[in-house]
Amino acid sequence: MIRSFNELMLKVKEKPSRRVVIPGADAKSAIYAATLAKMENIADFLLIGDKAEIKLLIKEIESEMIDVFEIIDETDPDECVKKAVESIHQGKADLILKGKITTSQLMKGVLDKQCGLQTGSILSDVFIFETKERLTLMTDGGIVLYPGVKEKVALINNAVAVAHSLGNPNPKVAILAAVEVVNPKMQPTLDAAVLEQMNDRGQIKGCIVDGPFALDNAISKEAARIKNIKSPVAGDADILIMPNIEAGNIFGKAMTYYAKFSVAHVVMGATAPILITSRADDAWAKLYSIALGIMCVEQ
Repeated sequence: MIRSFNELMLKVKEKPSRRVVIPGADAKSAIYAATLAKMENIADFLLIGDKAEIKLLIKEIESEMIDVFEIIDETDPDECVKKAVESIHQGKADLILKGKITTSQLMKGVLDKQCGLQTGSILSDVFIFETKERLTLMTDGGIVLYPGVKEKVALINNAVAVAHSLGNPNPKVAILAAVEVVNPKMQPTLDAAVLEQMNDRGQIKGCIVDGPFALDNAISKEAARIKNIKSPVAGDADILIMPNIEAGNIFGKAMTYYAKFSVAHVVMGATAPILITSRADDAWAKLYSIALGIMCVEQ
């Protein structure tokens, strides 16, 4: 099982070569990530954006790669996304990395009913952060606003697919709430009880689901012991399911900016992995996301 981003970078090099399309590629961090990934020999790239600006950025970052990438000259953001989606349909690219465009612009193209990348499943953002012990997955802080049971099943399935791609055949999934007991006045705790039963009855497969958990007893064995919580998931969760987008978004940013953990993202549920790292994320977060997305191509 892959337990660090260094292990991820080593493992992805064993995978077949993949091509990443970047709509709005005229962004310094995106070009930096592309050049890093190319030097690491983990991916090739199709760059869509202002060609002159892209060339200037490549020359500034790694001048020897000035003619390495295929570039499509396009300055309109919506057209960049359209051409990126077309490249997936045409087999010219395997996954999408968001460049100098907004997430809403990208998702509008991905979710287009006529020519998007929908599969009928709910799309969700799977966030990964690295601690000293492991890579932990969290969802969803970027796409699904206020998930009910149906949506949380999709969140679990998408996150479990990512965990499987990292070599974890039976990840432990913690359904988070403010408390670790079922309270009829707190809907996330009721959802957790239903999801646990669905897992017990084989309706959610490939993982162990339990909850509700407060964050402390989902990730700390000592906290779980003190509160006398007996569960195979307690204190040892591989996947954290957040109650809503605010909780997920704040948690993810806290891991990034306060804890200073290395992080990556991948959106699952479409016909191809989609990487919607923040425009504020550094090139390393984008590089790790590229590696993660490549691992998920076959899921």
